[in-house]
Amino acid sequence: MQLNKQAALSIEKQHLNKQKKYYVSIAEINNTLANVHKDLLPELDRAKYQYATDYINQYISHTTVWNLKFVMNMENSEVALLQIFHLDYILSKEPESLFTTEREILQEQKEKFLSLDCFTMEKIIQRHQQMLAFIKEKSNPNP
Repeated sequence: MQLNKQAALSIEKQHLNKQKKYYVSIAEINNTLANVHKDLLPELDRAKYQYATDYINQYISHTTVWNLKFVMNMENSEVALLQIFHLDYILSKEPESLFTTEREILQEQKEKFLSLDCFTMEKIIQRHQQMLAFIKEKSNPNP
C-alpha cells in the first residue's frame, strides 16, 4: 500500500513539474512577443492595424496587446497564439526589408509555441481565419 502511495506522489510531482515548465515556457514566449510589440510600436502607424488590434484585445484581460501585463495573460497560451497572429498580420503588411530582427524573433517564438502542442493545427487555422474575418468585416462594413 505504501509503495502505491509513493508511486502516486511521484507521478503527481512529475505532472506538477511538467505543468510548471509549460507555464514558464508560455510566459517566456508571451514576454518575448510583448517585447517585439514594444519594439515595433514607435515605428508603426497603429491606426493601420486597429481592427487586428481590436480583435486581439478582446481576449487579453485588463491591458492591451501593445502593453501586455499580468500573470494571467503572460501564462495564457491563447494570448501567445493571438500575439503571434497580430505580429504576423502586421509584418505581412510591412515591407519585407523592414523589421528583419523582429521577423526572426517571431519565427523562433512560433516554432517554440508550436512545439508545446497547445492547440491542434486545425484550431490554430480556425482562430486565424476568425481574426481575418473580423478584420475584413470591420474594414468593409456592409450597410
